[in-house]
Amino acid sequence: MAGVVVKAVHLTQLRQAVNLVRAAAGLGAASFTDVTPTLIKAVHISELRSALDPARSTLGVPALTYTDPTLTVGLVVKAAHIQELRNGVK
Repeated sequence: MAGVVVKAVHLTQLRQAVNLVRAAAGLGAASFTDVTPTLIKAVHISELRSALDPARSTLGVPALTYTDPTLTVGLVVKAAHIQELRNGVK
């Protein structure tokens, strides 16, 4: 993903994909902060991880290993954070 700017639409797509995985696991849809985000924040990545992890566990899929497992306010969202989530919903 070198040179690719992460956009709000990517976050929206990930939210949809995470909720599809949750549905496949028999879990309800997750709710997220900032319904229509304009900037991607650490909280958005944390929410996606928190929504995806239990679904993967329920499905018996191995846990993901995350770059920067603990995200703090002000952390710059990295392409790796997005790619890990994309890989996790496949």
